[in-house]
Amino acid sequence: MHAFGGVFPNRPSLRDILSQQKDLYEGEFYRANRWRWVFRDDCRYRKNRLLEVLGQLGFSCDDARIFELGFGTGDLLFHFPTACTLMGVELSEAAVQAISADPRLDRYSGEWFRALAEDGSVPTPPRRADLVLASHVLEHVPDDRRTVSQLIEVARKGGLVAIFVPIEPPDYDPKHVRRYTVDSLSDLMAGEGLKIVHAESNYHIRSGPMRWLDHPARHDWPVLKSLEGIRDLALTLLPYAATRGVEELLHHAGVEGSQAMVIGKRV
Repeated sequence: MHAFGGVFPNRPSLRDILSQQKDLYEGEFYRANRWRWVFRDDCRYRKNRLLEVLGQLGFSCDDARIFELGFGTGDLLFHFPTACTLMGVELSEAAVQAISADPRLDRYSGEWFRALAEDGSVPTPPRRADLVLASHVLEHVPDDRRTVSQLIEVARKGGLVAIFVPIEPPDYDPKHVRRYTVDSLSDLMAGEGLKIVHAESNYHIRSGPMRWLDHPARHDWPVLKSLEGIRDLALTLLPYAATRGVEELLHHAGVEGSQAMVIGKRV
């Protein structure tokens, strides 16, 4: 059990939830939603903050092999230099087809993408990754310990595993099967053998009233769910440096972050 009590009670079985999510992301989902990610400040924030912290840790992105579980439209992967090899695994074959057809991929040194196996296991690429990513994935999976263990297997010795998860109140998103804190995520990763090299809560700007603008979309309330898009567009217009400045102020004021970012090294 993790902090906050682990898996939520009174939900469909975890296997049923995984099946529902796979159905959601089939078909044209990834092509149809590609441009929606451009206007999501939370995605932009994760990309920029991750690169900042990797730089602080002395990680070089040059010629790196980058693997992401749950790569979606590839927005996070495509933020890395073109000298990198991009790799990843997603729920559906539709995601693999969509990213394989993405013209941005032609600029990269190499690529390897696969769909999740039928038994839920993560396929291992032919060469281990220097950096393994999972961004807002663990709160969806049936078995988070198994998933973290498989992510570690994808990383080379000395490679890094970086995981983002939301920090949220109960029943905030009906698609999430568990909640985390920075400490509970760190304990989970360390328990599977990683050496934790960085752990933080961040994205304070999406806490409080700004967080609850997500609520209508999470529960599919007509009309009101457009509030999330308006908020995201407004935040996207704010330069990242300004966002970080606001972040620091909110952090020092004791405002809770809306997500956790923990990075561990495979030893």
